[in-house]
Amino acid sequence: MKIMFWNTQQTCDINPIIIEISREKEIDIIVLAEYSDDKDSMCSTLGMKPYIGIGCEKIIAIGKRDDVQPGLQSTRYSIQIINNKYILCAMHLPSNIVSGSEGRRSIVIQQLVHDLKEVESSIKSSNSIIFGDFNEDPYDSGCISADHFHGLPCYDDASRSSRIIEGMTFKFFYNPMWNLFGDFDKPPGTYYYSGSTVKCTYWHIFDQVMIRPCLRKQFVDKTLEIVTHTSSFSLIDNKGHPNRKYSDHLPIVFEIKE
Repeated sequence: MKIMFWNTQQTCDINPIIIEISREKEIDIIVLAEYSDDKDSMCSTLGMKPYIGIGCEKIIAIGKRDDVQPGLQSTRYSIQIINNKYILCAMHLPSNIVSGSEGRRSIVIQQLVHDLKEVESSIKSSNSIIFGDFNEDPYDSGCISADHFHGLPCYDDASRSSRIIEGMTFKFFYNPMWNLFGDFDKPPGTYYYSGSTVKCTYWHIFDQVMIRPCLRKQFVDKTLEIVTHTSSFSLIDNKGHPNRKYSDHLPIVFEIKE
């Protein structure tokens, strides 16, 4: 099951790039945020179908699979259940730039985690995969705090599955995106921002995937990729930053081997 996520920043003529990535990377499920092109045309070209996300305004999902049922939906996230076994939760969390955004993200994250636990309980499966535009880096509070996503960079620690704080149990996610930081392998992130704030890392990994530790052996490490090129398009400019002609975010691709 190969999945692509991209925040397409409301670019009107983005379908040719999405289609090319999908074909070259052999994508099974495409999930998009801020999408404004022709979804029906894209589905027809790729032989895919739209998945139900009633109530979710920020995310659309399409794919080749027929064994997909909608789970709980919110304005900012959409849960889909694959083969009554895998739980996909795609999100677009509140912007990092807007004033008060951290508090708003916290509210959404806590509701998302609650809904995810409800779905895990209802289908008796912990095979949860969360991904999308987190509008946070892996080291930020919403990603690592126990009462939020609780996403750890090291599987050895995450393999404990959960920890207890003040008598309450908090389940872990494993976050493989930590492995993509830095400039040993480029690009060093999915989003670039050169602000005037005192704390400025320039590159950010806002677009992420996290998995429950039980899926670690099924996660195909070598397929985790920040996409920068297709055969016809460059998604980065001459400085190596996201090409804003298409989007200020770069897409990510990953695979779960069933």
